[in-house]
Amino acid sequence: MRRRIVYRIGAYICMIQLFLSAAFPCRAAEIGAGAFPVEEGRPTVTSVSISPGTAVVSKNATCAFTASVTGANNYSKEVAWSVSGQSSGNTFIDGNGILNVSSDETASSLVVKAVSRQDSNYSATALVYIQASTYNIQLQASPENGGKVYGSGTVNEGGYVVISASPNEGYTFEGWLLDNNRVSQDARYVVDNIRGDATYVAEFKPIDCRITVNVNDGNAGTATESRTVKYGEGTTLEAFPKEGYQFEGWTENGNTVSRDSRMQVEKVTGDRTFTAVFKKKEAQTYTITAAVSSANGTITPEGKTTVKEGAAVMYTITPKSGYAIRTVYVDGAEVGKTASFNFSNVRGDHTISADFVEAPKQDDPETGKADQTKKDDQKNEPDKKNEKDRTDTDDDPQKKDTLEKEEPDRKDSAKEEEELTGTLAALHISPEEAKRLIAEKKDGDLMEGALKTGDLQMAVHNDFADGRQENFGVFGLESAAGQLLSGEEKLSMLQGDLPVEIDLSIRDMEGKVSQEIKDAFEERKLPGMTIGRHFEITLKETKGEERQNISELAEALKVVIHVPKPLQEQDRKFYILGLHTGKDGSVELAQLLDEDENPETITFSTDRFSPCAIAYIDWEKADEGKQQKEAAQNSKARNAAATVIVVMALIVTVTGIWYIAGRKKR
Repeated sequence: MRRRIVYRIGAYICMIQLFLSAAFPCRAAEIGAGAFPVEEGRPTVTSVSISPGTAVVSKNATCAFTASVTGANNYSKEVAWSVSGQSSGNTFIDGNGILNVSSDETASSLVVKAVSRQDSNYSATALVYIQASTYNIQLQASPENGGKVYGSGTVNEGGYVVISASPNEGYTFEGWLLDNNRVSQDARYVVDNIRGDATYVAEFKPIDCRITVNVNDGNAGTATESRTVKYGEGTTLEAFPKEGYQFEGWTENGNTVSRDSRMQVEKVTGDRTFTAVFKKKEAQTYTITAAVSSANGTITPEGKTTVKEGAAVMYTITPKSGYAIRTVYVDGAEVGKTASFNFSNVRGDHTISADFVEAPKQDDPETGKADQTKKDDQKNEPDKKNEKDRTDTDDDPQKKDTLEKEEPDRKDSAKEEEELTGTLAALHISPEEAKRLIAEKKDGDLMEGALKTGDLQMAVHNDFADGRQENFGVFGLESAAGQLLSGEEKLSMLQGDLPVEIDLSIRDMEGKVSQEIKDAFEERKLPGMTIGRHFEITLKETKGEERQNISELAEALKVVIHVPKPLQEQDRKFYILGLHTGKDGSVELAQLLDEDENPETITFSTDRFSPCAIAYIDWEKADEGKQQKEAAQNSKARNAAATVIVVMALIVTVTGIWYIAGRKKR
């Protein structure tokens, strides 16, 4: 009986072992391997680590790294140090883990590696970022009042900056000087690959205006010599007629501009040519007009007589038979019943006329008296005619005609054409035409002209762009001016009265961003997404003396940035995250997709300007993590099943023992 009980217990134990060996084969192997090492006492290295794992080091500086080696059985803690990725032969790491970064190092990052000297299969690496130096780019104008300069500021080493110059009125831009050497003649100049502080001088030159003086006849007179004057200044011209000639006036472009021999020319703004006109002197002549009121007498000489200045003319008045001289008029004034009148030393035009009456009869006094009365009554009509003749004679038709012809010329010369300034002057477009083009939204050519003349300045700073990249990675910035300026402001800018500057900046904020912004990105980004680099986009507009930040545009700009080398990996998907603050103060996160297929660049479109970040997702690692998670879940399920089997085996064993014990008692 006792033997039967033993057999039964042995059978139960065998069954339990079978269950356990089927459920836990791998675990048993692991326990066995750990419990019975193959070679006890052999020195073994199990891991190598480096501190710090990530470091930022300036050029011409050092950084100490420490390697920690773990193992067993009197293992070696020595490691071999190495560094890779450097561009300079003077960048190295010594045997004590001291990294020396050369001043001429151009690499942006390095990899420091520590390898166990006992077992080279164990190693560790650390990532080192080379902190780029910053340099100041300063601008000067020479002379100071010659124009305005734009683009000075602080630039990261190896970066670039766009500088521009705009001459003031009366000056022209000659070029950019660096250390007294001319480096460019373009008003808009790109300084790239910056490796040190520099001061660029915009050289302006006053505009010289040439005043050319001619004479119509070198034998008739002389005039002031031709000369050069500064823009905006004036000068005096003088003409000197020779003997026998007289000065007629100054002409410009065929039009008489002055009758004075000494002429003051005010505010010269361009080359001008004047001609002094001389004329041979001729004796001045005058006209004396003689007439009679009726056919009852004559005046000699009759009609118009030309008389030289200073000469004299004698007039004789002769009545016909039976008539007498009633009176004589000289220049409209009655001089009496003179039979002759002498004009001596003539200095002007004159008129002379005579009235006649019938002579009275001596033998019939009464008849004569009546006839005389009749004649007196009839003389009124001739007097009226004579008065009209005198009026017509006093008027000079030739002078009147000349004045009437010269009147429109004087009006045209008085009404000067409106002077064009700024970009409109360069494009030869009137303000009215420019206003129409702006209203019809056809002002693209006007804006391009403003960029060429400097009335409109545009500058781009992109820390993530190649200096040779077109537009420095920003496209559509020209439209920003059209969106930000009103029609009146555009017209004022095109006339040179309102200088406008648009500045777009994309700055790398690595190591400079606040913890608050970091937390805001981390809280709102998608699960599985990693923030790789923070940067900031700002847009500033300057109108005259007014400067303001622009947070949003009506139309989006397209931006291309280069992915920093430490972030470049295969199977990595990049995104641009923008942290925008709404009008109500709420903060929202905008996620922008990469619009190109180039793994080294990110292309995105944005109409808002705020703190941003380069984010990415590693799809291959995400898949590996998913697989590991599934494997862990499967392992957990297997362990749970094994536990259930063990518990059931124990229950069966206990039940069997209890049963056997009960039978024995009976």
